[in-house]
Amino acid sequence: MWQSLTDATAVFRRPQLVVIASAPGVGKSALALNLAVRSGSSCIYFSADSGPGTQLVRTVSILTGRETGVVQKAMESGYPFTEELRPVRNIWWEFDAGPSLDLIDRSVTAHGYLGAYPDMTIIDNLMNVDAEGESEAKAHKDTLLFGLELARSRNMCVIVLAHLIGEYEDGITPPPLSALMNKIGKIPEMVLTLYNLENPLGGSELGVAIVKNRDGIADAAARYGVSLRKDLSRMTIEDLNNGGLIAA
Repeated sequence: MWQSLTDATAVFRRPQLVVIASAPGVGKSALALNLAVRSGSSCIYFSADSGPGTQLVRTVSILTGRETGVVQKAMESGYPFTEELRPVRNIWWEFDAGPSLDLIDRSVTAHGYLGAYPDMTIIDNLMNVDAEGESEAKAHKDTLLFGLELARSRNMCVIVLAHLIGEYEDGITPPPLSALMNKIGKIPEMVLTLYNLENPLGGSELGVAIVKNRDGIADAAARYGVSLRKDLSRMTIEDLNNGGLIAA
């Protein structure tokens, strides 16, 4: 997907639990959707945070390179983008606004009845999962432990999107491992935190800090990672020509 991430040893593997965390609007959903759409992997995407209309527009933008506003107007005019969407028939969408752990498990099991479990399950996002814990922190921990077991028992990569504590919600400060809400960093095998980077030559860049990585290089203080080119008007996230390695 992104050679710069692979070169930095951040690889989405089976069977692993991965957390992607950022402030709102930085690009964690865009990163996850690009992974689902462009990787060619079979995937169940639990989109609790965004409805089907939003995800349809974003998906078409990724596939065609058109701005989301242009895609939206075309759809409102009656163009269905049927041919353009053929490459993403490997994605199975769930749009429950508050999916329970039981619903997630049953959906994955149902996918298995069709022939095989998916390569990847994306939960967008942790805050929306109805884990019925005694507290928010307990619910988040239970959800991630469930995700870890799901990854290992079904041999797939489970990716959970998560929020940060308040002081890192400016979207600019590189978030360390300790910035994850409710201290959930101990459970996943890999944690990526995202932030906005200034590009002196213009354009928009996404900083991806590799703050935990059991199978590669990481720095819990967010001093190691990569930068990617992003254009959220077209929902595109791509490698930079220069590789984009960030290392302090």
